[in-house]
Amino acid sequence: MEPVADSTGTLLSDSARDPRFVDPAWTSNRYFRTLRLSYDLAAKAAGRAADALPLPAEDRRTVRSLTRLIADALAPPNALLGNPTALRKAARTRGRSLLRGAAHAIDDLQHNGGLPSLVDRTAFTVGRDLAITPGRVVFRNSLMELIQYEPRTATVYSIPLLCCPPWVNKFYIADLTPGRSFVRWALDHGHTVFMISYRNPQASQRDVGYDCYLRNSLLPALAAVRDITGAEEVNLFGACLGGLSALMLAAWSADTDRPRVRSVTALSTLTDFTDIRSEFGTGGTGWLLRVLGLPLMETLTYTRGVLSGRSLEVFFRLLRSDELIWSRMRASWLSGEAAPAYDILYWNCDTLSVPHRAQQFLLRNLCLDNAFARGTAELAGRRLDPDQVTQDLFVVAAHDDHLVPWTSAYRTVGLFPGDVRFHLASGGHIAAVLASPDSGASYWSGGPTGATDPEAWLAGATKYHDTWWRAWARWLADRAGSQRTPPPLGSHRHPAAEPAPGPYVLT
Repeated sequence: MEPVADSTGTLLSDSARDPRFVDPAWTSNRYFRTLRLSYDLAAKAAGRAADALPLPAEDRRTVRSLTRLIADALAPPNALLGNPTALRKAARTRGRSLLRGAAHAIDDLQHNGGLPSLVDRTAFTVGRDLAITPGRVVFRNSLMELIQYEPRTATVYSIPLLCCPPWVNKFYIADLTPGRSFVRWALDHGHTVFMISYRNPQASQRDVGYDCYLRNSLLPALAAVRDITGAEEVNLFGACLGGLSALMLAAWSADTDRPRVRSVTALSTLTDFTDIRSEFGTGGTGWLLRVLGLPLMETLTYTRGVLSGRSLEVFFRLLRSDELIWSRMRASWLSGEAAPAYDILYWNCDTLSVPHRAQQFLLRNLCLDNAFARGTAELAGRRLDPDQVTQDLFVVAAHDDHLVPWTSAYRTVGLFPGDVRFHLASGGHIAAVLASPDSGASYWSGGPTGATDPEAWLAGATKYHDTWWRAWARWLADRAGSQRTPPPLGSHRHPAAEPAPGPYVLT
């Protein structure tokens, strides 16, 4: 990319296109122009220094990421005297914007852990504005509730659909609003849909492990689905860790288990953690993370019992710090703007905690040891062998996913022996879920079968300007059995109780 020249002829770096520096003052005012150029030179010098460190490549990437975090935090627009937009607004409002910003900052210090609020938390109520698809809770234990949704078609497929959400997020990202509800889409296409809703674990549940999520949520849910519908097979749908849990359930389940898993849909899911393991190498900072960082985190979560949802939110915001921290600080604290009323951000801040033992298994067994992909993971007395997952798989990755890189998610294609259909959706980790027909989404599919290189697959794939939801509906229709009258809500053993979304999602 060629450098850009401002109106005075001064050569500017690529940061001229940075959204933080779009105010005309950054090029027309000598003070701000000098401030920006000084910052840019310092940031580039720090990046070059990080790249030149005598460390393994994975450790240099870690240092470079930390350098970028610091550079983002020290950007001039994050301070009032370095933000021409905020200064101009303060002058125009005669200081009222600064007073509003100070009030926002004080409120965030008191109620949001010192981070700028991403969303107006008073704008939505779960069960009134979000997660409003009608249904009933038909099963509950100390870990989860099972919701059965009301049918929306005169007939339904005989094989029901069980949705397995990640146990670190609340389920209603799949039932956000009626126009963007994947649950409603599945119902409208003739499926009997069940949803697991996890309870927010407390400190007393520190010993809840991955095996507990299998024994006390997935298996009871399958049993309840069979009792209510009479089905001998169930289709599974899972996103992120929920998709991994669904695939692990398929590996755990023997052919004699009832009901059998007919197919699995895995969205934004990692099954092979090879690329993640490279970030925890044996030398330099990787060694520090593995030998010191993880034991420290485990000690803290053991003492507290859980890794709080708030801590997880901070971690995920740090991954995109300028977008999720500093830009909100500039808007809210410096310019006095109110937090937006945005449903996705509301869900993103409505977090679940993670029990200590489950976190240990996830980090050590799955991430560091890559036990599931290697066929050495054990849950509830059984070894999980990916070669035993012979079901048809519908895999969706997100092109711009910052949590589950699509090239890493593509490893799923070579891990399982069944018919694996890989689809690459436009957008990021959440946008891939909310790819409703009116979202303007697109996706790629049909790359060369057996391609081991994800980029080679993409080069041979076809791009469709449509939602992958339609392709999924056609795919699942062939694996959902014959038509029947809808089953009743609940059964004698599993009576219909509270209306959806149920009480657990409100905790």
